[in-house]
Amino acid sequence: MEQLNKEYLMDLASKVRDYALSKDVDAAEVYFNYSKTMEILAENQSISTERSKSELGFAIRVLKNRAEGFSYSNKLDIDALKSAADEAIAVARVSPSKDNLRFPSPTSYSSIDGIYSKSVSDLQVDDLIDNMKVVLSYIKESKVPIRVNLSPLSVAETWVGIVNSLGIENFERRNNYTGGFFAVAREGEKIGSFVVSDFFTRDPKSVDYEAFTGDLINRAIQNMNPIVPKSIDSDVVIFKEGAVFPLAQVVGFATGADNVQQERSMWKDRLADKVALDNFTVLDESHNPARGAGVKSFDGEGNPTRQTTIIKNGYLESFLYDELRAARADVVSTGNSARQGFMAPPNMIMPNGPTFAPGDMSEEELFEDIKEGIIFDRFSGSTQVPNGIFSGVVKGAQLIRNGELAEPLKNVTIGGNMFDVLQNITGMGKELDLVNGFLSTPLIKAKGVPIKAQ
Repeated sequence: MEQLNKEYLMDLASKVRDYALSKDVDAAEVYFNYSKTMEILAENQSISTERSKSELGFAIRVLKNRAEGFSYSNKLDIDALKSAADEAIAVARVSPSKDNLRFPSPTSYSSIDGIYSKSVSDLQVDDLIDNMKVVLSYIKESKVPIRVNLSPLSVAETWVGIVNSLGIENFERRNNYTGGFFAVAREGEKIGSFVVSDFFTRDPKSVDYEAFTGDLINRAIQNMNPIVPKSIDSDVVIFKEGAVFPLAQVVGFATGADNVQQERSMWKDRLADKVALDNFTVLDESHNPARGAGVKSFDGEGNPTRQTTIIKNGYLESFLYDELRAARADVVSTGNSARQGFMAPPNMIMPNGPTFAPGDMSEEELFEDIKEGIIFDRFSGSTQVPNGIFSGVVKGAQLIRNGELAEPLKNVTIGGNMFDVLQNITGMGKELDLVNGFLSTPLIKAKGVPIKAQ
């Protein structure tokens, strides 16, 4: 599309903002989001699907008499966008008023180097097919048959722009190249459990497909023929990186100012209190490109993002704010307002680069004092995020016996409360891993987690 460039889109957004202002509203905001994805999927040992998608939409938000109106359109047409603005104004006229409802004023923000890569943008479908063939060639050479299930190589690109009547005019372009592989090994009657490996990069040439696939194969073979233990006399677990995600969800919910102010957060009255052991620190590294797809220069309302220390050495230091909750608390927004694309107003508070700071222990040091325990890749069950209660089956689990990895396990469940886990962390790995292109975390060792063999 010839018109798809920064200058045209920002000019169109400004015209729609000015049109809304001409209709006697107190404030107007126009946001646009262009997203493009390209993906190749592998099934078993073959390429199964190629798909691509692009979408562009504009969101119009207005304030009138302390009430908010919102509408959107995916038509790149000034008349259609003016109609959407009229609809937003009509919604504002009949909506209830809210205290402290406001748009942010301009504040300088620093563009982040490294979140857009021309080498990623230049990737074509044929490049992804060639890269997938390389991965599958290593899988076919495995000494034990390996099957992959709906495993993608993907390119994603996003353009985001926002203008408002207070003077904000922000634009940013981001992209990434990712892979996510689900593999299982099977030889005769021996079958393993699925293992998961992924990568996230903005430098396609940095991916070592042989090393990546070799690790995937080794882990799949390592998880072959799992046993159902009669019992496990231990409450010590090591959460591998993918298994940490439910813990991150609980921390994220508890530190979002929307949940704090609605009294849904378990930590609503705990600011400056100790909420975890001394070795636990959580950061929002919003300006570090290595922290994944959420890293950005400004948030869903146009406020600049920033590095925020959420928990430091076990003490709760900060909640995360958008503009509305910051106004209610008489503080400055932390730049954590989030949107679900262009079809909804900014209605979430999320960390941009959530990071559980690493500790100082190697994997061997985490293992060495464990007489019996488990380490696992991921968790299949339920987590009640507001109160932290969790239970379910561990996946990709292995027994640890006398400080060494032992048999792979199946039909083993764990349960408890994530807030208790935070109080019982006994070790943190020294290496960070990026999970799902979003959460950076080390291995986490904890005690006091009930383990049951089914």
